[in-house]
Amino acid sequence: MTLLAPKEADRKKQLGQYFTGQRVGRLLAELAGAESAKSIIDPMVGSADLLVSCLAAGAMPERMIGVELDPIAIAEAKAALTGVAGAKLLLSDAFSAELPAEQFDLVITNPPYIRYQAKRDVDGVEIPSGETVRTGLVRAIESRGGLTPAVRTRLLRAAFEYPGTADIAVPAWILSASLVREGGVLAVVAPQAWLSRNYAHVVRELLDDLFNVEVIVEDGDASWFEDAQVRTHLVVARHRASRPQSQHRSVIRARATRELDCGGSLRGSMPSERDVVAALRAITSGSATLVTTGLSAHVERDLFVAAKGQAGHVSLQVAAALGAVPGTMTRTLESYGWRAGQGLRTGANDFFYVTEKDGPKPARRWGLNALSLPRECLLPAVRRQSDLGPQRDVADEASLTARVLYLQGWVTAADSKRLAAPHTARILPPDVARWIARVAKTPFSDSDRSKLFPELTAVATNVRNDRSAKPIAFWYQLPELAPRHRPAVFVPRVCGGQPAAYANSVGAVVDANFASLWPVESRALPADALLALLNSAWTWANLEASCTVLGGGALKVEATDLRRLPLPDLAAADIEQLSALGRTLRTQTSSEALRQVDALVFSVLAPATNATTGLRELAERSLRHRSKR
Repeated sequence: MTLLAPKEADRKKQLGQYFTGQRVGRLLAELAGAESAKSIIDPMVGSADLLVSCLAAGAMPERMIGVELDPIAIAEAKAALTGVAGAKLLLSDAFSAELPAEQFDLVITNPPYIRYQAKRDVDGVEIPSGETVRTGLVRAIESRGGLTPAVRTRLLRAAFEYPGTADIAVPAWILSASLVREGGVLAVVAPQAWLSRNYAHVVRELLDDLFNVEVIVEDGDASWFEDAQVRTHLVVARHRASRPQSQHRSVIRARATRELDCGGSLRGSMPSERDVVAALRAITSGSATLVTTGLSAHVERDLFVAAKGQAGHVSLQVAAALGAVPGTMTRTLESYGWRAGQGLRTGANDFFYVTEKDGPKPARRWGLNALSLPRECLLPAVRRQSDLGPQRDVADEASLTARVLYLQGWVTAADSKRLAAPHTARILPPDVARWIARVAKTPFSDSDRSKLFPELTAVATNVRNDRSAKPIAFWYQLPELAPRHRPAVFVPRVCGGQPAAYANSVGAVVDANFASLWPVESRALPADALLALLNSAWTWANLEASCTVLGGGALKVEATDLRRLPLPDLAAADIEQLSALGRTLRTQTSSEALRQVDALVFSVLAPATNATTGLRELAERSLRHRSKR
């Protein structure tokens, strides 16, 4: 591994550059069938790793196009493709590039992950603004002569609908999809979040409408990219264009571990990546099957990637502790009437959080000892893991020092004169108004003094006007809180040891540092039963096998991991017993209660297996995973 100098590493991060490398590229090229492609394009080519990988997979295209806005990267790409017939590289951002009018057999890419808050200029490279990207994307779709009217209309809908808060990868997906011919292949390197994040929902719907997703391979140990601490997916989909949408699809879902890497190739114990792909595409079972060393896979039928409640699946590693590969014995959170999301993201914690100690006090940066904030505007909040006690419940709001500043219905005297209905609001005390005015004129950070607090993307959305353009809400007023902000159960998103779940008896606001869970059906699984389940060895083992490992060995538990968590199919008596054990965990730290939870869960999942032996195996596997973090 070549270590980058700090300045170079920072430059690549700001440009969203996590170059694929040919180790990952060769596997993706084989999955995409690059050998048979006569025309190939990478619209975000970087240093041409993916195009070179296609050539290594046996591709001999008549046309090979790469587009890149970074002159340093494109110089590397030119060097890599020297002497390749039909290869052409364009120095441009992909959304304004003059591309060939013909559609491509293969579009293969690793889009940059530049957030909407990013700087517009990085080391002389001009990054297009969100508005410029959308305008260019629309123009590019409209100009493509090889699209049918129906496909063009569907692509334009996606181009207009994706949220402005999305990173550039989302419009990059849409652009890439517009370049694929009917029957051609789209092959993308994507972060795991593409399957769960709201901002990528438009992309998932587009894939469901125009493509058949064939294979998804997950980097289970987050080991493919040394400089990115997220799990990565390789996604391969075939454009079916005007053919009718099938109601019965089969998608091969695979999970790779570090053991798949053999001498710098992702081939496990097989001779080549081509052999791995052949074995992978031969998988037909809905249960986890070992493909080769470091790679297991199963088939998911009727999978629509835009659907929210995708089925949970037991990994091969966890299933081994049961003595047999399980079939249809598990359920998901959604099937139990629960949803998973993320806690409150204010966009400006230094303003929206105050401490409740010797009177409400704002963040230290403001240098204020106290403010006469209305008591009803201070909502108890769980902001950090250090706010939590040994019990698995937040039962006393007095134990919480953090408060969320919730100013709905309150405005400054100056702003009351601008309101559409001034009589509906109460006036904030003068010292609070002076503080708000000061914050409004303050740069969010010393490193980027061009953006003030009210201009932050997540804060600016608080502003709302009526039809006559008169204000009805200001930047300092958080919108109405949703159930995910005051969940019944929550789990820290970053866990140093075993992930733990907590109940929220007092209905405190829970910060975005936590994954949140809340019931959505009247007959949902009781919160106490869910609390017990989420604190079981079974849940721990599955999260160790599926969640991302961060630098320093912490495990990152996202809402998508909880949505896909395979839960036992419980009978009424099981639920009643788990509820009782959950109530015990709320009030005391009880190793005996946890042991009973584990025994019950295991008896449901594998009644024919020796519970003591199975639980020991689960615990040992979990500990081995944790020791490898």
